[in-house]
Amino acid sequence: MVAKSTVNAPVPASDEVRLAMDPIFLPICLEFGPVLEALVEAGYTGERFDEWLVQFNQANRNRVGKLELTSEGVLLVSPMQSKEGSLSEGIVFGELYIWTREGGGGEAHPSRLGVHLPNGARYAPDAAWLSPEQLADYSPSENTWLPHFCPCFVVEVMSRNDRPAEAQRKMDDYIAHGARLGWLIDPFRRQVHIYRPGAAPLTLDDPPVVSGNPELPGFVFNVRALIFDA
Repeated sequence: MVAKSTVNAPVPASDEVRLAMDPIFLPICLEFGPVLEALVEAGYTGERFDEWLVQFNQANRNRVGKLELTSEGVLLVSPMQSKEGSLSEGIVFGELYIWTREGGGGEAHPSRLGVHLPNGARYAPDAAWLSPEQLADYSPSENTWLPHFCPCFVVEVMSRNDRPAEAQRKMDDYIAHGARLGWLIDPFRRQVHIYRPGAAPLTLDDPPVVSGNPELPGFVFNVRALIFDA
């Protein structure tokens, strides 16, 4: 296993496995600014806009997969996951859920959790952990649709459909707006990119395990056996 520091360069776009993909199945980035302006003029701001976005996601999930929004008003349209991609996301969430139940505390969430970051972005990480401290400070009302904070720990698992630049951008946003630890797992290059505040991303090449210490004490994920070799 080799660890090295990287700055916004986890995966070159020229990877053969991605070049072989039909472009129609890659995520689409749509300039959503005009739609947002129209919604604001119609009174869809704050929680009302979050409600609209959640309903928009639900109405289109069986057609396009997941819809997310950047702070610049770009709509990220992701295709539905393949069996392998869905399984990888589920495994990460499952291991995280077991850790919380066995003493880690907090809450583990799968990819259906949407979050509203302080910069206005709305993302749904593939797996996330809310710390006990975050839960203690969280006071949702009946009008709350998306938590207005970033989970303490977030995980994104690269799929054949993901654009590296967008995956990096999301991880940067998570860390800049409250996440204490983030993992970007790339099954195709057998790498894990670890993000923490105040540090450049750290790349692990083909690690057997990756540890959540000290942010998640005792959480160790067997990434090689459960993801890379699966």
